Amino acid sequence: MQETSSCVLKPKGLDIGQVLEEIPLRDLKIPEEARYRVPTMNRHGYMFTKFDPVTNRWLESIRKNRDQVLFEVGGAYGNVATAALEKGVKKYYLNDFEEKHLKIFARQLKQNKKEHLFSSVELIVGRCPDEVMLKDNCLDAILANKVLLFFTPDNIDFFVAWMRNGLKIGGCVYIFTINPFYKGHEEILTGYEKRKKDGVRFPGWCYSCEKMDVSKVYNPQVRPETILYMEMSTLKELFQRHGFQIVEEFELAIINEENTEWRSGKDMAGIIAKKLA
Repeated sequence: MQETSSCVLKPKGLDIGQVLEEIPLRDLKIPEEARYRVPTMNRHGYMFTKFDPVTNRWLESIRKNRDQVLFEVGGAYGNVATAALEKGVKKYYLNDFEEKHLKIFARQLKQNKKEHLFSSVELIVGRCPDEVMLKDNCLDAILANKVLLFFTPDNIDFFVAWMRNGLKIGGCVYIFTINPFYKGHEEILTGYEKRKKDGVRFPGWCYSCEKMDVSKVYNPQVRPETILYMEMSTLKELFQRHGFQIVEEFELAIINEENTEWRSGKDMAGIIAKKLA
């Protein structure tokens, strides 16, 4: 059952009961996992099956305070949402602009006999921020894990401002994104340091991934058209500019068949940042 007062003004959340009554479709099956990755259905990368440290902090915050209202942007098939709900979070908004992802999430909960968790979750279909309107000062925290890379220098500020407006004062964002020094993506470094020296605000903007040979990491089915790489200094500046205080930061090597645990490295960058008054 959904709350009468929702933090999401539009669109209306999916009717979970209706989703579960639909005739099962062949394409509503989660793809197979490989190298701790499950490919998305909308050419937007992967969902990782082994939680990174930023995600673990997100889940730890629920253990410390279950009476939170949380919003996850681009949650794919909902493995993080499932873990959050199992920890007893008060209210969880799971968003993705691919409706099939959210339907798979709902059906998996039912198949695993976890229907009791439905009362705490609302499924929001739409692209953030363009298609999703939040009530101001309503959320305790927002998770955007491997989401910022799909924005551009022209719209990234709009997204960060959207998150800030939706958060309560003192609320936090949990961010995890791709670093320009990601192993196998070296071509992005061609001219990167010069652009950085010249004061380009987002020197890691790759406007045409088709020109890059990143097949070892992204196959054509999940590779986005563009990628916005950000190292730690760029990431921190972005959020500080919008009135956030950096609480914690992470630089990590990606997990794969050779590196089976998250550890220090230069593939990924993450922060936890708090909204100031």
